[in-house]
Amino acid sequence: MHLNDTAIAIDNITLKLSGREILKQLSFDIRANEHWAIIGPNGAGKSSLIKIIAGMIPQTDGVVRVNNKPVKHYSSRKRASLIAYVPQKPENAIPYTVNDYVMLGRFCRMSVLGIPDKHDQSVVDDALGICDVYKLKERYVYSLSGGELQRVLLAGAVAQESPILLLDEPTTYLDPAHDKLFFNALDRLNTRAALTVVMVTHDINSAIYRCSHVAVIRDGVLYYTGKSSEFRTQCPGILTEIFSIQFRRYRCVNDGFDVFGSWEE
Repeated sequence: MHLNDTAIAIDNITLKLSGREILKQLSFDIRANEHWAIIGPNGAGKSSLIKIIAGMIPQTDGVVRVNNKPVKHYSSRKRASLIAYVPQKPENAIPYTVNDYVMLGRFCRMSVLGIPDKHDQSVVDDALGICDVYKLKERYVYSLSGGELQRVLLAGAVAQESPILLLDEPTTYLDPAHDKLFFNALDRLNTRAALTVVMVTHDINSAIYRCSHVAVIRDGVLYYTGKSSEFRTQCPGILTEIFSIQFRRYRCVNDGFDVFGSWEE
């Protein structure tokens, strides 16, 4: 589905839970085909925001528009055709084969009978290949490692063929090797289809080098939004301020680019 120029409009979003303000009047726009990283300390409200965008939880005030329409006005099927979501903490005790699990992503594209056809299987096979898990298609989901499972979840999102991809800390439980495999799969996916991607992450360096834009949330408040190239010029100072720990800039001699890491005496 073709997206309007402004794919996601976040307008004055406030979220209150048990009398506590989780998000406080957040407003910014995400344009079609942009890749956004949402960063900030634990408990800042990052995952809550991405779930509001996905239509999974309601905000207390404000509105999120996807393709110029409030997300809450879409049916579940229509919303799934627009937005794919990869969760933070996957449940791997799922009694499905990898193929059957990824096929669930096709539900929003199937007829009302929900019976997959040859085209659906072709899309699933393609998604498994992009995410480098085709060889696992007959394995049961509960038998997978953390890295394998995360790429299978991504494959399920790919199979939806939705133009917006939301990722909630997708590499939290991955070692460096599987982290690289996951991002390689994401790169292959974006080469195949221009997506609008919004990713919650604690991987600062991946955020500023793999994403086009950065949004920073601190204590439920939108602290910063802008291009990642501009954000890098304000590091490490802005990172030190939002995380309340000293960050430093390190130059990679062989590659010639800067990375940022925390440092305490």
